[in-house]
Amino acid sequence: MKFTNQLTATISLCILAAVMMVLIGAGISFYQMGAVYQQRQVDSVVRLVNETWKTGTEQQEIIDTWLPAFLDVNDIIDLVVLQEDKPLYRYDAPQSLSANELSLEYQRSLSAYPQLSLQLVLRPPFYQLDHSMAALSGVTGAILLVFLGTLFILRWFRRQLRGAELLDLRGQFILQGKLKLLQHDPKEEWPHFASQALDKLLLELKDAGKERSRFDTYMRANVFVDKKTGIGNRVFFDNRLEAALNDSASHSGALLLVELQDLEQINYHLGYERGDEILSSASIYLSHFIRRFPGALQARYNGNTFALLFPNLVESEALEAARQVMKLLRRLHWPDDVSDPALYIGGVCFRYGEQLLQVQEEAELALRSAALQGGDGYFMYYKGVTEESMGKGTVRWRTLLSRLLEQDLIMLDRQGVFTDAKKPPIKYELLARIHDEQGRELSAGHFLPMAEKCGLLKELDKALVVRALALLQQDEQETTLSLNVSADSLLNGDFHSWLVFELIQRPKSMLNHLVIELSEAQVSRHFQALSKPLRALKALGCRLAVDHAGQDVVSAQYIKDYELDYLKLHSSLVRDINSKPTNQMAVRSLIGNCVGTQTQVIAMGVENAAEWQCLSQLGIHAGQGYFFACPERLAQPLRATSSLQAPGVNKH
Repeated sequence: MKFTNQLTATISLCILAAVMMVLIGAGISFYQMGAVYQQRQVDSVVRLVNETWKTGTEQQEIIDTWLPAFLDVNDIIDLVVLQEDKPLYRYDAPQSLSANELSLEYQRSLSAYPQLSLQLVLRPPFYQLDHSMAALSGVTGAILLVFLGTLFILRWFRRQLRGAELLDLRGQFILQGKLKLLQHDPKEEWPHFASQALDKLLLELKDAGKERSRFDTYMRANVFVDKKTGIGNRVFFDNRLEAALNDSASHSGALLLVELQDLEQINYHLGYERGDEILSSASIYLSHFIRRFPGALQARYNGNTFALLFPNLVESEALEAARQVMKLLRRLHWPDDVSDPALYIGGVCFRYGEQLLQVQEEAELALRSAALQGGDGYFMYYKGVTEESMGKGTVRWRTLLSRLLEQDLIMLDRQGVFTDAKKPPIKYELLARIHDEQGRELSAGHFLPMAEKCGLLKELDKALVVRALALLQQDEQETTLSLNVSADSLLNGDFHSWLVFELIQRPKSMLNHLVIELSEAQVSRHFQALSKPLRALKALGCRLAVDHAGQDVVSAQYIKDYELDYLKLHSSLVRDINSKPTNQMAVRSLIGNCVGTQTQVIAMGVENAAEWQCLSQLGIHAGQGYFFACPERLAQPLRATSSLQAPGVNKH
């Protein structure tokens, strides 16, 4: 109950109690006055009879003449003069009492005649009083006036205390962490000084949170970012490359080493400022180039060498990327005396499971070979990673995915998230799987980029959402399921409308067990645009998670702005974290961003007990990986009942 309601209820009860006490006291006093008045009537009759009573026939006739009239005036119903319980005189009123009427009896003795006594019978005081509404109009009007006055006073109180109620409402939102739901103007709050003090403290807290986010970003930047170029350094690159080599979801990838050999001569002859300018320009050119490739990244490999990492690329595509990079870097504003800049690119493709040092040695060997052979300046270390061996091809993928979507053949595995290896999982993550034409099982990391290229990512996300909702509806144990959805799909108006329509048909208690995951790279790229669809999902009851956190050095302000429930660390930070102090510092930074929020930090890709022990000491809430449990296949449910149809597929 609001405190203003409590106050008005207390005031109302006090006024009502006061009115009732006045009415009861007035009624008691009124009837007491009637009883006293009746006592005086009886005393006057007794005194008159005592003074005028005489024995004898003549005197008796006189009494019979005037006494009845006097008794009738005083409303005496019955009067009996007794002498030792023998009646000497009796008066009966013309209108006697009925059997159900009340009466009062008085017994008095005569002081002049001790042997005589009087017995009088009267009606109670105010017995014949008119109790109609007209007779009680004065009292009724007074009560009505008090009631109307009370309503006016309470209304005035509510108006005066509305500002205090708004201030109390803001306090509740602050305690519940729902300050964004505040809709009124804080200037309407009262007391004004308390409201202004609260505004000041909230502003300082917000600034402190932003400053902490900037500081944490700065800490991670010092660990993983090259100071001159602002991109990832060698430590960052080694982590990401190692994670890519050990990621079963990625079957192949390409590594390009780009060396600006003339940079040393420019630094020597023209100064380091000119050399740093060319280095920064090259970094900007490369950053724009890799945006064409989903999941690609760049880093500074060493002094004058950049490293470019491309997931899901084969040798022919990597060779074409090397040609484009070479053509792009020749457009740099080189000094006039550098007519033909010495640019060399060495590339190698790798498969899942290869060793980090082996891939780096092959890339460095390709770079040296490019420098030795001259010519175009790029060389590819061929290992047979072709489109045929990796099953690439846009037409082939569109045909395959369209058929799987039409026949609802997308498979789902689930992998548990554990707070302890000996305890049951707190939730499960759903992992999509498909079979290609040869029957090989492919993970989401392999076919999702191809689905995006084919324009089927939205339809694929729809199919997975329908499957997840079906699993939640069939589950009697209320298991929490986590599903990864593309940010591009959420930003699509048709998909968002469809998703809201699907979710709004389910009870909120069921949606509380659905976690929608997005990657940190997508969140940082579409930070403002994702605000509206994510708030809609939160309002419907879904929980939110961001995975691959720490993959890039970006601001972690989205943790507070999106009110995340889970933050999932990228496996590159988790891999051998017990022996990597830099990764531990980065994890502490991310955990620090979640302090004071409801966000729980989850480590992805935990492979052994040493990693989990180190993560637990750092404050990680839960972990996911082969150390806890392997993914398990979910049974294929009934045909999903939803309006899903891949483009260009006729279901008739």
